[in-house]
Amino acid sequence: MAWDLRTDVLVVGAGPAGGMAALELARRGIGVVVVDRSPFPREKVCGDALLEDSLEILGAVGLEAVLERRAHRVDRVRFSAPDGREFLLEGGFATLRRRELDALLVEEACRSGAQFVDGIRVKEPLFQGEACVGAKGVDGSGRSLTVAAKFVLLATGANARVLGAFGVLQEKRPTAYGIRGYFRVPELGDDREMFIAYDRSFLPFYVWFFPMGGGVFNVGWGIRPDGRGGIPEDKCPASLIRRSPRVARIMAGSSQESSIRAAPIRTGFRGARSCSAGLLVLGEALGLTFPFLGEGISNALISGRVAARVAGRALAAGDVSVSSLFAYERDLRSLLYSRHQGYLAAERWFRSSWVANLFISRAAGSPALGRVTGEILRGRRSAGVVFSLPGMLRLLLRRYGRLGSRQ
Repeated sequence: MAWDLRTDVLVVGAGPAGGMAALELARRGIGVVVVDRSPFPREKVCGDALLEDSLEILGAVGLEAVLERRAHRVDRVRFSAPDGREFLLEGGFATLRRRELDALLVEEACRSGAQFVDGIRVKEPLFQGEACVGAKGVDGSGRSLTVAAKFVLLATGANARVLGAFGVLQEKRPTAYGIRGYFRVPELGDDREMFIAYDRSFLPFYVWFFPMGGGVFNVGWGIRPDGRGGIPEDKCPASLIRRSPRVARIMAGSSQESSIRAAPIRTGFRGARSCSAGLLVLGEALGLTFPFLGEGISNALISGRVAARVAGRALAAGDVSVSSLFAYERDLRSLLYSRHQGYLAAERWFRSSWVANLFISRAAGSPALGRVTGEILRGRRSAGVVFSLPGMLRLLLRRYGRLGSRQ
């Protein structure tokens, strides 16, 4: 048995990007159908951290009160260098499991008029001429679903199969993999502090310990793909402990609360084209996760808001051609590209443990550099202000005054 739906906009994927786009579109009175391959609520491999820019965006769409009730507030981030020196950054952060965040956005979208269908595996797009006008999929029982739409938003994460089926895939191999599980970690008694450990065996990536409340921590780390672009075999907690004596000390006495899961990460605006006729690509699918930092929620939310605006204009004008959609990539690059480039530079520098030690020790000893680091993390400026050749020379010579000026 098959079933059919018809709508203005089909959103494929109900993560932060798809959920935010659906919410914004539905509030404008535009018909929206959202599909996701997993039954909700579902787990998602993520650090679960909400930095200040994510909280600001969620607050701007009226979700501040519900976040106050559901999210776990965090007051500071502690960065630990390979040599053990530390830098503490104060701020207003939070953690919220993705199963809750994604469900929250979908619930708000549906409250505004969107329709959500979970457990749908999208198989292929529908085309009318060159324009994408919907998709076909199957549910968990094998029933076929066809959604006809005037516009399609792809927010499928780093799923190369779907990106390939819709003709926008440019690079199948992911940039990295994120690996995480939930643990009780008695050694880390402070549940208001995120802990990030840079270790020689993981650079330029890091090991994170993000408190979720109640003594539970999201523990994860980044790792490069194997030679074929797949998940390396060396991804279990025992391997993590073997590679880092410092992490082993922290994890001593810990108890595992969930299975260890891995997911591909795409960064630096790489991996897919941003649009084709009748179609926009959002969030992780577009490679919007920040290099080095590994944070993607804020950029996914931003892309959802920008996509909703551009799709709304295209529908109103009756023009879904590629040329009419160019504003989407232009606006995203204006908002995010310099930050991506800054973090790419930071990632290149942090391949050296000497640089990691230097930066963290300098940040710990300089209020000016600490302030700049906070502004970088909050999205107020690009990491390139520090991680350029002039910036690194100033760092080496302790000339922080110019780093403190806005660039």
